[in-house]
Amino acid sequence: MRKKLVSLLLTSVVCLNVLAGCGSKPAPEEKKTPEASSEIPEENTADTQENEGTEINTIDTNMTAELNIWSSGEELQRFVEGFNKIYPNITVNITVIPNKEFLSKLTPVLSGGQDVPDIFTGESDYVKYLVNAGVWDDLTQEPYHATEKLNDIWDYVKNVGTDDSGAVRALSWQTTPGSVIYRRDLAEKVLGVSEPEEVSAYLSDYNKMLETAAAFKENDITMFGSWEDVMLMALSDRQQAWVVDGKLVIDAKMETFLDIVKEIYEKKYDLNVSQWDPEWIAGVESDNVFCYVLPTWGYSFMVKANAVNTMGKWGLCEGPNPYINGGTWLGIYKDSPNKEAAWAFMEYVTLNSEALQEYASIYGEYVGCKSADDALAQDQGEENLAGQNLYEFYNQVMAKNPNVTITEYDGQINTAYKNAAKAYATGKITKEEAITQFKEDVATAYPDLTIE
Repeated sequence: MRKKLVSLLLTSVVCLNVLAGCGSKPAPEEKKTPEASSEIPEENTADTQENEGTEINTIDTNMTAELNIWSSGEELQRFVEGFNKIYPNITVNITVIPNKEFLSKLTPVLSGGQDVPDIFTGESDYVKYLVNAGVWDDLTQEPYHATEKLNDIWDYVKNVGTDDSGAVRALSWQTTPGSVIYRRDLAEKVLGVSEPEEVSAYLSDYNKMLETAAAFKENDITMFGSWEDVMLMALSDRQQAWVVDGKLVIDAKMETFLDIVKEIYEKKYDLNVSQWDPEWIAGVESDNVFCYVLPTWGYSFMVKANAVNTMGKWGLCEGPNPYINGGTWLGIYKDSPNKEAAWAFMEYVTLNSEALQEYASIYGEYVGCKSADDALAQDQGEENLAGQNLYEFYNQVMAKNPNVTITEYDGQINTAYKNAAKAYATGKITKEEAITQFKEDVATAYPDLTIE
């Protein structure tokens, strides 16, 4: 098992290095907020009383421990102050390691079994490696017994964190449904409508979406920031994952999507740049980019963060299919000497509804806890969205159960597909050659897979 784990993780390291050069998402800047608003609240006592007698809420709040946590982002640090109000004697040390370096640092400590952090994170591109490798404990067993609270998290969070045997080994404080983030004023100019439901009617399938792109082009407006955005949505339109029973599967929808990419490129329906390129970001402030097709992180950390002159002109609507993409999970190392303290922190971060409501209200993230999202959906809407409530919108997307096909191979395979699609779109190779190139790249990355 350990030899297999090291092999899989090393492959992921290669994948992340490739992704780092292909416009992958950088760490977002933290919002500037008043100091008084930066505290995440203490655990709700009514909730504790309601669950009194269960394993989850009988942890000794006076326990003394020192937790070591490795994370690929800054977010977990934001929970520490509120957590320490409940558990003042637990010291939480968080080491932030950039995602492109994360697995290269984690792999040797896991293989050696020494100096392994009590808790460590896993990004969506490789989290299934960790979930199925058995390096994280099953959270439904002693001493955790998380089952009673799992009904309050979105299925996406739970399912991704569940291994092939049905053991829940990872949870997340966030979940990442997607939308078409569009300019209301440009929609009114070209389509004569501006409200989300009205705009969605022009994007109800991929053919309609391209027809709408043509209408915008006639008005000298580019439809998309990048076709790579649209790929995030298309991945949830598949019926099958990239790998099924050890065999590469190219869903028919992904073959069709190659032609969509080519049409977008040839007819100049996007900016002809990659995600996170300066021109892609600058499009937020221009008057010639209609929309970005991105999950929650794309709205909060890219569109909203860069909207100055366009503040208040944006809206969220649905495209051809509901989708979900990305996220960060965390789990407890199976041999941690501090399991009880580790669970106290993990439960606070992923299952404490009040803490997550406060976190979301400060940082603008859509969280993995359903009751927190439901409460936030009752609040006033966003200025940047002309009063639209993003939690209400994303709740509706999540209720449609976006198709989730995450596997432990996705990071490298998605990159191989993107490269093949770009080569086809730009006319360097034919569609058949693109599919052949894609298969060859996957075979190189994962020689153990069956590829026909």
